[in-house]
Amino acid sequence: MTITNKIYKLFAIAVLTIVFNGIAEAQNSTSSPYSAFGIGQLTPQEDAVAMGMGHTGIALAPNDWINITNPAGIANLDSLTFHFNAQLHWFHGKEYTEQRYTQSVYRTNFDGISFGWRGKPWWAACIGYSPYSTVGYNIYDPYQFIWGSEERYAINFTGTGGVTRAFFNNAFTLFKHLTLGFSAGAIWGSISKKETAMFSNGETVYNLKKYTMNNFFFEYGLQFDFNVGKFNNFRFGAIYSNKTAMRSSFDHIVSNDISSNLYFDDVTPLDGEFTVPTTYGFGMTYNRRKFTASIDYRENLWGEVKNVKLRETAKFLNNHSLGGGVEWACGSDKDPFYKRLKWRLGCYYETSYIGLNTKEIERVEIVPQEVVKYDDETNSYTWVTVDMPRPILKKSGAELDALTFTAGLTIPMGRFRNAINIGYEYRKHGTKNNGMILEKFHNVKVALNIREMWFVKSKFD
Repeated sequence: MTITNKIYKLFAIAVLTIVFNGIAEAQNSTSSPYSAFGIGQLTPQEDAVAMGMGHTGIALAPNDWINITNPAGIANLDSLTFHFNAQLHWFHGKEYTEQRYTQSVYRTNFDGISFGWRGKPWWAACIGYSPYSTVGYNIYDPYQFIWGSEERYAINFTGTGGVTRAFFNNAFTLFKHLTLGFSAGAIWGSISKKETAMFSNGETVYNLKKYTMNNFFFEYGLQFDFNVGKFNNFRFGAIYSNKTAMRSSFDHIVSNDISSNLYFDDVTPLDGEFTVPTTYGFGMTYNRRKFTASIDYRENLWGEVKNVKLRETAKFLNNHSLGGGVEWACGSDKDPFYKRLKWRLGCYYETSYIGLNTKEIERVEIVPQEVVKYDDETNSYTWVTVDMPRPILKKSGAELDALTFTAGLTIPMGRFRNAINIGYEYRKHGTKNNGMILEKFHNVKVALNIREMWFVKSKFD
């Protein structure tokens, strides 16, 4: 295949990717009620292989798949091939409430794409995109009361959207055992939150809030490895990304099904309102022939960000995660199919960046708050400002911690290391206490990993 044909092939893949991504964005990308808070459910930046090893990857440096967890983790890509990776995500979950109600949810989404290559012996690169957070919930509450009266009405809360990240990762090998990584990219998205209030007189009021945000971001990484004896290799890795203030806007519309808009605020600038926090992490791997063990620790400093509009009903917290996993293979590329399979197991623990519904209250503050009030004379609803008590929580977030068990499998395709990588996790998140929701769900990520020989010239005698 000529270089021109390969470029056409790459272009066709990119077009199909955009189409599939458009289809995926049209769907609700999550169904968790906890995605109503903050910027939604955070999505790990990883391949299906890293998912199967307990969401680790900071110190992994594979040569046959693209590691996007650490920009320095692509330094060992094969120099003769062009790597292509596309991922699908399948989800099945059950939600349990304190009243013993349950709900089952299914969804499938396109989960990102990446292209990687090694241009020089000392330089490798990859480009791609992946989801950063997802929002998708539908909550019905029939027990709302109009301010200053005994009248009750029902309200339905819905939300869609999320934040996406596109990246250009570079790995520079300075010495034989030291690699530095640098990533530059863009992060953008929109989140729509709608409240539909249904009153006994037949009127319906819609309260729509839409947030949009975007900016560039930078991430840094490094990896260092050394050998102990002939077969034992240890590798250490680190990542860091600084806090990024987003260029953002806020669109707020209140309307009903009888008259025109009751309130309209078209695209109010909110520069500096939304922030992606400082993130850092450390990892270590041990490799001996066909066995690899990996462990990662990460922290996201959400507690230092502003995000006033998105923390109206929640408190942001620094969140921590710790994961570990192993991988083993039974044979080499020349062995029969069943011996070329790779297997993975892992576990992962993560604290939430959202604090909700805690038992201990440190103090109560009186703060102004906008509420809807019905006017009998004009037969309409207006926004008024009243003083409302707000509890200041002493402890929060502990009940939203997540515990995850993971597994993975690589299925080879042919002799040229093309493969299907499968990652699986079982996650328990939340609690049934204090009127909250316990989530138990299964996640499956399937990655198609294709390698093309792009940098080989035929030689004839």
